Amino acid sequence: MKALVTGANGFIGSHLCECLLEQGHEVAGLVRTTSDLRWLKGLKVELRQGSLEDRASLAAAARGADWVFHTAASLRPKRREDYVRVNAEGTRMLAEVCAEAGTGRFVLFSSLAAAGPAESRDRPVTESGEPRPVSDYGRGKLAAERVLGAMKDRPASAILRFPAVYGPRDRDGLALFTAVRRGLRLVLGRFLSLVYVKDAVRAAVLAAERGSGSGRVYFVSDGECHDFDALARTAARLMGRRTVRVRPPRWALRPAAAAAQWLSREGSILNRDKARELAHDCWVCDPARARAELGFVPGYSLEQGLSETVRWYEENGWL
Repeated sequence: MKALVTGANGFIGSHLCECLLEQGHEVAGLVRTTSDLRWLKGLKVELRQGSLEDRASLAAAARGADWVFHTAASLRPKRREDYVRVNAEGTRMLAEVCAEAGTGRFVLFSSLAAAGPAESRDRPVTESGEPRPVSDYGRGKLAAERVLGAMKDRPASAILRFPAVYGPRDRDGLALFTAVRRGLRLVLGRFLSLVYVKDAVRAAVLAAERGSGSGRVYFVSDGECHDFDALARTAARLMGRRTVRVRPPRWALRPAAAAAQWLSREGSILNRDKARELAHDCWVCDPARARAELGFVPGYSLEQGLSETVRWYEENGWL
């Protein structure tokens, strides 16, 4: 198959390119002129320059593709309205040119944030629940899902909602490990779902191969409900560090996020929008539908995934 990956140079996109190549597929990657291409170095990926705001470049990139994996998104824009403008309108434009080009399958990378938090660890979010996003990022992702669902002539599609994705090359999750290295076991939540990046991209390929094509939504996780403190303790043990538990009071999150956002030129992982998500304790989803319909079974336990992640961070000088 010929696959196009948007955001191919990113954390998830680059792992997806590797997965597709390992399975013998031809891969093209949509990247911006300013993209950092370090993770694609040495890979047989045909680079196609374009933007989610430029229809002509999207049409050229999608031409000849059997599968399109839409991983590109606006994660930390300077303006709140860009969450919807880029994520939703960019998805609509890309899906339209894919339909015109006769693309066989369109896989949208969405997020648990589009659904919102769970009521409790015993009542994980499912695909049948009414979405209640609490952040601008989540509302932007939900808008992208709905734009795709409302299209009359959309390509055959599947929507994957991921919880926190971790693994090598992930800068967002690095803060947890950096704190552990400094002796701090930083606890920013209570319960959460996770998925290792190699499992996440494998699920995406399964969605292209086996999905119904009806715009069906799937939650993808490792199937466990993780305790945030236990997660940090596991990271500390793998790194051989003794740590002190630090749980910032909830009232301190918003001013800290505002300061981090103001000080960061490129956008901080800790920002006002993220603080809205951290105000909720339970980010847990149920991946039963992905298991039943896509045949997705996670290949990595938390211990295995964190071990590979820590090793990569250390070998590449990030820790």
